Amino acid sequence: MPTPDSTSSCFAIAPEQLTSSSPNPAGPVLICESLPSQAELISRLVSESGAEPFLIDPSGLPKLPTISSGVALLGFAEGSQADAARLSIVRALASAGHIVICYGKHMRMWPLAKRCNVLIAGALALFDSATLEFATELRRSLTEILHLQIVKRHEESRIKSELRKLGVIGESRMMRSIFNWVERAAALSDLPVLITGETGTGKELLVNAIHRFDRKRSAGPLVALNCGAITAGVAESELFGHRRGAFTGAERHRKGLFRAADGGILFLDEIGDLDAALQSKLLRVLQENRVLGVGEDRELPVDVRVIAATNRNLEEMVARGKFRDDLYHRLNILSVHIPALRLRPADLKPLVKHFVEKHRNLCAGRTVTIDREFIEALTRLELPGNARELENLVCRGLVAKTNDSPLCLADLPPAVLEKLAEQWISTSISQDGNTAEKPALSKGANADCDTPLFRLLQIEGNLARTLAHCERSLVASALAQSSGNQSLAAKLLGITPRSVYNKMRKYQLH
Repeated sequence: MPTPDSTSSCFAIAPEQLTSSSPNPAGPVLICESLPSQAELISRLVSESGAEPFLIDPSGLPKLPTISSGVALLGFAEGSQADAARLSIVRALASAGHIVICYGKHMRMWPLAKRCNVLIAGALALFDSATLEFATELRRSLTEILHLQIVKRHEESRIKSELRKLGVIGESRMMRSIFNWVERAAALSDLPVLITGETGTGKELLVNAIHRFDRKRSAGPLVALNCGAITAGVAESELFGHRRGAFTGAERHRKGLFRAADGGILFLDEIGDLDAALQSKLLRVLQENRVLGVGEDRELPVDVRVIAATNRNLEEMVARGKFRDDLYHRLNILSVHIPALRLRPADLKPLVKHFVEKHRNLCAGRTVTIDREFIEALTRLELPGNARELENLVCRGLVAKTNDSPLCLADLPPAVLEKLAEQWISTSISQDGNTAEKPALSKGANADCDTPLFRLLQIEGNLARTLAHCERSLVASALAQSSGNQSLAAKLLGITPRSVYNKMRKYQLH
């Protein structure tokens, strides 16, 4: 626990000591001030505003992204104005998620460009500490901001709880930002939405969440269409409907998905695969809120909110002429990108816990805990399938479980273990350089225990599995170098072609 500074009523601490466990509901307020007298004044104003002051050393700012976001007060020394060093501190605080308030003597007299630079760097407000009303204005502004922070924190907690019920899980700052976006997007019921992200990141879960939080449309239907799964001709009829006899096979009237979703939401998945002609017709519906079915002679009004999603880069498609720019801009009014799971490792553990709970029926009622090495191994994987692939891995691990031991490294599929082992060897070789040129290690209990092969042995668990892994890798490499020619591969390996064939069958190298 930090101790009070002898010259100030605030605490002088290192950033790594600061956590969100403060008993004060307003949380800590960071104070970046080098003058003791000014630090004392600002600390008193923070306390009077109902928060807990913490004095921080600017040299510790690189560690700030690990600190929960809050409010930060930054003083500019007289004469320094908006110099590069101070601006970098503002950027560091803002990028860590803090609301940054800056102050300094005669700040209101700075040239306009100087003050703009501070705001552009991420500051919310600027105060002139040389004015008589400085203390009153700063205290009032700080009190309002802290109150809004408390309200926002409670609201975020509520939204997070609701989203968890829908399967939207995340602890990272990126996902917390998406949670807030969902609430804002749901409130704007009449605007279209565009959700982008790689396969398996959870785009459809966000659609369900928006539908759930949209007060105007939550009672209405949620209708979905995968634009990449049907042909252009079928898609037109599916979307806009048709009258009986409009074309061969149209034996009855069909109202189409737009009219089926009236009063609710129409979710168009893989919008990037939509035919060019249908893009034009979709744009008209979005603009006019009227639908004309195939073979019909008059448009009918609809009240539908469209949510589109894609794993493709629509901006690039627009540049190549593969997607209408006017439709893209119409959809892009409310947009969000879900980052890939590899970019937010903080979400791995809560997601694994969620999937274990979701599929507890696979454990025959047993309580399954999660070993730290299981999470650590997952952080080293690319997981191109993102959360969907992670869920599959958890399910496979649960199915393989026969006892009450924690979900651990051994519960991952062999193919995943091989990837991890190969990754470990590659990393070790790149770090160690050419091991043949290095002097021999001294003899003793730990000799050669840090070599790539010994690390592989630790992963595989025993000598037989380690040797099998090495043999498979060598055979696969020989086949790759010989373009699949088994005779040439046999020469490279110094064995017979028949042996190569047998090893290919053994290791499924076909």
